[in-house]
Amino acid sequence: MMGDPSDSIAFRASREAAKALLGDAHALRWLMHCVEARLRADGDTDVATHIHLDIAEAIVEAHAEELLEPSLSEHRLAQLRSHPRCLVVVAALHYVTMPHCPSMAGPASDLAILRWATDVARCELPVS
Repeated sequence: MMGDPSDSIAFRASREAAKALLGDAHALRWLMHCVEARLRADGDTDVATHIHLDIAEAIVEAHAEELLEPSLSEHRLAQLRSHPRCLVVVAALHYVTMPHCPSMAGPASDLAILRWATDVARCELPVS
């Protein structure tokens, strides 16, 4: 994939969708189910991609668990709904579950986006 992954129109649309998902634990878990069905069930996914999926899954699951905390304050909920690193990961997971038009890069682009997003979440890379 060429350039910054966040420059694509499709990824920007996924980022907007992710903003709505960040505050909904059940929607996040459904998204993970869709990712599992699309990428893990395929069998063609390499070990490195599985590692990035594991990282993304851990990030999203921890986020969903925190959303379900009974003592969650409104302030903390607002923070969770706008957490930039989790937003990037959720956007990438949304992106890999969406069908793309034939002129787009397809699965290679999906995996590049996923790897970029988990690297952003794991490191101190700029979210942009």
